[in-house]
Amino acid sequence: MPRDTPSAQTIVRRIVQTASADVESTEAAALADVPDGLHQHRTVVRRLRSVVTAFRRILPAGETRELNEALKTWGQLLGHARDAEVRAERAEDALMETGVDDADARRRLVGDERAAYCHLHARVVAAHETEESRARTQLVREAGLRLELDDADAKSKKVFRRLLHGEADRVARAARRSDGSIERLHDVRKAARRLRYLAEAVDRADPELLGGDARRVGRSAKRVHKLLGHHRDDLLLAERANDLHRRAFTAQEDTRPYDAVAALAAERAEAHLKDVPKALKTVKKAARRLG
Repeated sequence: MPRDTPSAQTIVRRIVQTASADVESTEAAALADVPDGLHQHRTVVRRLRSVVTAFRRILPAGETRELNEALKTWGQLLGHARDAEVRAERAEDALMETGVDDADARRRLVGDERAAYCHLHARVVAAHETEESRARTQLVREAGLRLELDDADAKSKKVFRRLLHGEADRVARAARRSDGSIERLHDVRKAARRLRYLAEAVDRADPELLGGDARRVGRSAKRVHKLLGHHRDDLLLAERANDLHRRAFTAQEDTRPYDAVAALAAERAEAHLKDVPKALKTVKKAARRLG
């Protein structure tokens, strides 16, 4: 017997409420600096903001503007801390892979970034105690409770296919505009991230709605998102190692560790980038299968 498909409005509310609950449930671990806690919280904040932004196409103008701005500000604070954490992790991995055992290099590449993370995490904790943060928490708790679509009678499958097609087109446009610069590639990554999070949210809210089509789109967009994220992180590590080479030279320290790290990071970045065109084609193919 055919099931009753939930309305598009019901699914939108379900997606936003679920994403909002994830934000609330991960906040305490992030503030307490539980291992991977800040990373997980930053991820779900991005997920909520991504789906809210994608839904602007079908919601009345300004419906989620206040929530979006609050999430943007909070996400930036979390991002600064997480970026320092990632820089330390990737530098430590590179030192291990290259076999470098140099106290000065470890201090500059890893220790300084860990110290920066501690400072930036303290800023996150302090910001959480503000009135602005309390207002954001309330917005997150209320998100999705009363969302009304422009077309309350819109068919669910049609609405979400259209939304996913729109986000896939956004990825394609960003890719066409890319000149290979880190800024333009980051635009492609952000577009792929929003497509990924939307597809995953739709599948989580109602696995039967688009079935394997949504999952294929989500997996393909995740691949682009991850490849470009690794490319960016490795490229930034190479740039940082080259900069620290100059500082080490001035301080009359051994510069060879920085050369080894820079070479490895640049090689990795190039390898990730080579896989991007194929991954983008997979996104395009998955979007076509949506119908």
